[in-house]
Amino acid sequence: MNKLKELWGKYKVLIVLGIILIICFIAIVSVTISYFFGGSESVYGDRLKDIDNYPISEEFKTEYVSSMESEELIETVNFSNKGRIIYIEIKFVGDTSLVEAQSKAAASLEKFSEELLSYYDINFTLICEETENSEGFTIMGAKNVSGSGLIWNNNKPVESEEE
Repeated sequence: MNKLKELWGKYKVLIVLGIILIICFIAIVSVTISYFFGGSESVYGDRLKDIDNYPISEEFKTEYVSSMESEELIETVNFSNKGRIIYIEIKFVGDTSLVEAQSKAAASLEKFSEELLSYYDINFTLICEETENSEGFTIMGAKNVSGSGLIWNNNKPVESEEE
């Protein structure tokens, strides 16, 4: 017992600092483990907790695709959703103009209920292959839940610079 008192008296500052260092190390390790390995099982966290209140049925998807494909300018339509984003890819026949394609996509938003439009972001990809009479295009547009309309990328061809 005298040896412990002697060690304490001689090294009490180092012992206290050592204990503080060990406590800090344990705290850092526990916070690191909980930050990197803990948390939600979903990659979206809790952003999708109320997605069951806004279902997109297979029937709605099928109706949307068939109604779009019944139009003469449209070849194929792919409809998929992931999380809170709906992805729609529309391939047009060769002589379709960009303005016509954009107006078809914008008009197709009327097929969605206000409830779905207020919950899901919608991304359109419009594709038209190049033909003899037209240059073709690939353009993307998006409608945010808080936005009122579609926003399109600029669709300007990239010109390479020669040195």
